[in-house]
Amino acid sequence: MKLNGVTTQGIQELKPLLGRLLPQRFLTSRLLRFLCDSGVLDLLSSSREVTLETAKSLFGQKLGFDTTGHVRARMIQIIMDFLCECGFMERQAETYCWIQTADDIGGLSNEEYDQISSFFGGQIMFFEKCIDYACEFLTGGPPLFRFDRKSLHVWASFLGNAEFEMARSLLVKLLSSGNAETCRLLNLCSGLGFDVNSVQTVMPEAEITAIDFTDVFHDRAYHTVKNPESIRWIDSSLWNGFGYPLPFHDRTFDIVFFACADPYIPRGSRNYVYRDIHRVLKKSGSLGVLTNSYPDAEREFVSDPWIRRGVLCHDFAESVCEGWQGFSRPEDSLAVFRDAGFSVSSTILNASIWRLEKP
Repeated sequence: MKLNGVTTQGIQELKPLLGRLLPQRFLTSRLLRFLCDSGVLDLLSSSREVTLETAKSLFGQKLGFDTTGHVRARMIQIIMDFLCECGFMERQAETYCWIQTADDIGGLSNEEYDQISSFFGGQIMFFEKCIDYACEFLTGGPPLFRFDRKSLHVWASFLGNAEFEMARSLLVKLLSSGNAETCRLLNLCSGLGFDVNSVQTVMPEAEITAIDFTDVFHDRAYHTVKNPESIRWIDSSLWNGFGYPLPFHDRTFDIVFFACADPYIPRGSRNYVYRDIHRVLKKSGSLGVLTNSYPDAEREFVSDPWIRRGVLCHDFAESVCEGWQGFSRPEDSLAVFRDAGFSVSSTILNASIWRLEKP
């Protein structure tokens, strides 16, 4: 038996690796190496105390970083929060203070690195390339990856990785509870077809409509899904993307499946996007969202220390991709969801999987 391309045996082998948090430990050591090699750690340790604005100024003067734009300035915020999570710094009000260097930074053994390369190769390649490019991007370079044909193989390898596939399956199972087998489901930002595959595996009778803001990946998606002829593929020319209305009548769908795309919604459009999703859902309809949540200060939503570090590393790395806006804080997501008219049915896995309901 396979789950979206991953065998049942493979899933059983994958679970203990996820339990040991190998991806998060790898990312932590990799980002720390970047911060060391780029001079960030030396600069902050010698400064001892800085505010966020002071840090931006120092990085600009000493390292040549351009922190004027939203994305690059946000990367500096992530660095500071990440170093606090790792024990290098602590935040006191608006000041970041350098403290004793942490002893455990999560390096992997050779055996663990071989395991992570085998099971999470798509993630490893993607994050390695992004972090390798981060210095060039921070000094003014263009985005590394775009949603174009040139980057298709990179996105296919990254978005099709085993960990994401397991998360999609969990979200579909969460959504299938209480919904009819023949429900009408919208796959928003359908991409390369991985979402559709997960839905077809768990809900084979669902009537699926797929839409994305670009048709670049359509051919690949068509040949990825199990039963492409059964899918209603919507031409991307009918939707101008986030911030514009979806080309559907009110109360059309029972379920909206929305995975791995929330961090690409422009900040000023996020409320509108979720209100429009609410519009196209039927009464008592469900919205499933798959996205990491930025670590909350109270640790109410994102509690595990390694998960918190891993999310920050992911956020930093993917910032070099065109259109990335970053993971949202869970409390901000709650406010957006409720403002749109949703109630939260459940949120699991450190607020990375949400089931929302339209009353």
